[in-house]
This record gives sequence, C-alpha cells and structure tokens, in this order.
Amino acid sequence: MANLLSTAECRSLITSSKTDAELDAMIAMVETMISNKIGAAQDESGTVTISETVDGGDEHLFVKVAFSEVVSITEDGTAVDSDDYRAWGKSGMVERLPEGEEWGDVCVVTYKPVDQRTERKVATINLVRLMLERTAMVSENVAGEYSSTAPDWDKAIKRELKNLCFLEV
Repeated sequence: MANLLSTAECRSLITSSKTDAELDAMIAMVETMISNKIGAAQDESGTVTISETVDGGDEHLFVKVAFSEVVSITEDGTAVDSDDYRAWGKSGMVERLPEGEEWGDVCVVTYKPVDQRTERKVATINLVRLMLERTAMVSENVAGEYSSTAPDWDKAIKRELKNLCFLEV
C-alpha cells in the first residue's frame, strides 16, 4: 500500500542526504508505527473501520481517536442495539443509555475514524525529521570544553502521537 506522505512531499520540507528509497522506507516505518498505535487512516471513501476492545464497567467508553460513526458495539460478547448508547464522536466517547447504566466488563467498539490524513502527514514529517536528527548519545561532555545534550526521543515520539489521539499510546 502506498504511503500517505509521498517522498516528494517529505523532501520539500526536510533536507536529507538519504536516497528516495531510504526516505520512503522511513516514511513507511513511521506510518506503520502510527497505524499500529491508533489504527488505520480513513480513506477518501470513508470506508475504513477500526475495532477497539475497551474496558467497560463505567457509563462511558473511550476510544483512541475521534470518529464519525459507530458501526457496532458488543458488550461481553453480545451485540448492543444503537438505541442503547449515544456516540460523541469528536471526543471519542460512547455513553451507555439509559443514563446511569454502566457498560459490561469488555466492550468492542467498531467505528469509522474521522479523516486525519492531513494531521497524520504532519506527524509523519515531524517523526521522520526526528529520526533523521536522532543520535545515539543522550549527553556528551568533552574535556569541559564542549557539551551536548539530546532531547528525550521517546517522549518526543509519544508527544507527536498524542496529537493524533485521546489516550496514552
């Protein structure tokens, strides 16, 4: 499958000595990481669905990303009628109805994520840039004359992914 972000788009914003093939491989790796953490990106026809297993036991379920539509919900293995919940797509929340009712222990929410392709491209560019700048050292001090400290790379990656979803990834 083709990357959301093309090599040419990436190269127009990032200066790198990497070949197109190497840059394309980095883009593919970053996009795969994003999809593995928060699910597939929506397509132009709006047919992509994500099934997410969520712990219940409360009045609300929260999925990782904003959605345009809930396709189905199962609660402890049983299908839930659409009249028995209210979906709040912008917040990624599904409320159990009637009010005050709680969800079962394990729920599977299948939904259509909102189209975040533009935001994913931005995140991919930022993460590719981060990968290109990343060094093996955290800090270095040479004879007290030179000092260098690298940022917390894992924290930077998590921050970028957090911009795409509601929950910790």
